[in-house]
Parts: sequence; C-alpha cells; structure tokens
Amino acid sequence: MIGDRLALPVFDLRGLLPPFNGSDPATADRSPYFCNMTELCAAFGTSDHRKKLLRNLIAYRALIAADDYTDGLQFIDGSFVENIEQIESRNPSDIDVFSILSLPAKYIGNMPAWNSGGSAFWNDEIIDQPKNKARFSLDCYAIIFNPNSPASLIQQTIYWYSLFSHRRTSHEWKGFAAVPLDVAGDQAALATIGGP
Repeated sequence: MIGDRLALPVFDLRGLLPPFNGSDPATADRSPYFCNMTELCAAFGTSDHRKKLLRNLIAYRALIAADDYTDGLQFIDGSFVENIEQIESRNPSDIDVFSILSLPAKYIGNMPAWNSGGSAFWNDEIIDQPKNKARFSLDCYAIIFNPNSPASLIQQTIYWYSLFSHRRTSHEWKGFAAVPLDVAGDQAALATIGGP
C-alpha cells in the first residue's frame, strides 16, 4: 500500500491492469500505480520466466546505481504487466522500462567529470537500447531530470504515459507500474524471488 492507495490492482477481466481503481473514472487512484520492487515482484513474479525478467530488471537498476544514479523513477510496462499468458498464450518477451533519473551529484556543475566518463556511461550502458535488450531482455529508455527544463520533462512524461497506457495492438486503455529507484529495496526484492 502507498498511503491509503492500492499499489497494484489485480488484472481485470481483459487480463490488464485497470487504468483506474473503482468506478469513478476521475479518481486519483489510477495508473501509473506506484509500488516498490518487492510489490512488483509479488504481483508479477508468477513464473520462473517472469522471475528471470525481474532479476534482469534488478540487475539493470544495479547498473544504473553503479554510476551513482540513485534518485529516479521507472515506468514499468509492456506485456510483462499484462496477463499475456491468458491473452496471447505466451510468456512476456521482455519488460518495457522508461527511467526518469536525477543526475548524480558528482556530475552537477562538473562538465569535465561528465565528459571524461559520465556521458559514455549514460550512452553506452544506461540508454543503449539494443545492448540492454540483449543482456537484460529489457526495452529501456531514459531521460535525465533537468529542473531547468520542465517543458522537456513534461513532454517526455506525457509521451511515455500515453504510450504505456494503451496496448499497441488493440489500443485498449490499461494501467502500468511506477517504481522508484531503491538499491536496498531491490536487494530485499531479489531475495523474495531467488535465483542468481
């Protein structure tokens, strides 16, 4: 639970997270559903295949933290947050992840540090979509939160919310999850799903 709010509702009759909880379409209790990694694992770690994808997501989050990105939020979507086994009789192939990350303190106002390693890590590790798809089975996209450019953040958030809140194939309105970065919480979650 996040406050009095249900973090992750159960699948609806369509096999999707509902776009909002209850019968009031104007409720504030709506997608994205904020949860921690343990809650995400409990809700979606329902098979060995799904647990492997969750371990990969946690590994990607550890990679992000390795360069001191510790403040941020990830939208989690795709067939992973659907009952795709029921809908299409298949496993989810990956997890769609959009990250909004705060720049680590070591790079703020320090262009030499950013230029000597930070930029390469961002481009070659965090946002290299083909590389992260191959090594983590994640479809990853990310932006750096810039408080001096709120219009860019708003534009990106609206785009990803709109994309993630509808199924690509049928255009059905659906919900998705939002998980803040939390290195310690990720390790606790990893212990609940086991594996290497």
